[in-house]
Amino acid sequence: MKVTFAHGLWSSTDSSKAAWMRAQGWDVTTLDMRKYGWDQASQTRVVLEAIDELGPFDVLIGSSFGGLATANAAAQRPQADLRLVLLAPAFGYDELVASTLGQQAMEAWEQSGTHTFQPPGWDEPVIMPWSFVEVARTHSWPALHHPTAILHGTGDDVVPLTNSVRAKGALDHVSLHEVDDGHRLHESLSELIPLTRLVMDA
Repeated sequence: MKVTFAHGLWSSTDSSKAAWMRAQGWDVTTLDMRKYGWDQASQTRVVLEAIDELGPFDVLIGSSFGGLATANAAAQRPQADLRLVLLAPAFGYDELVASTLGQQAMEAWEQSGTHTFQPPGWDEPVIMPWSFVEVARTHSWPALHHPTAILHGTGDDVVPLTNSVRAKGALDHVSLHEVDDGHRLHESLSELIPLTRLVMDA
């Protein structure tokens, strides 16, 4: 099975999720999500490039911020034959950033033009421009045109499960699968096997 994998914002191409998929015998194209930049439009471009130049793929898989980029890319190819599996996708990311930082920090970010993040496990901080927020505001709720399975943990403390509930809405071609897990979904990766089959059979 040929799949893409789009890693999360603070993750990398060395993602343990991609390694797990390869251990299943899958042909995994791991995307370098920061190839063109940090913001959602730049990361969506990475997925679009894979779809247009490296495809076709059986399934497009994305985690967190990479899941959002995968959804955004697919939304820009509504007529393409695509199938998505999204792992705790960061729908509503603009609201997540604002609620995490608070109004005062958001106002300071806008006024100064930058905000410094210290990603978990990173030695160096990341200085993010205000444009990151501006792009997030237009890329947080992409339309889901294709068969899509969303895997989301009930214990996710990064992206609320309710965001995936909202994204699914009443769409019959989108399914939401809740598991007893956190944001990283490390205890639930085996769910990828039936979920990829589900969207491929759609």
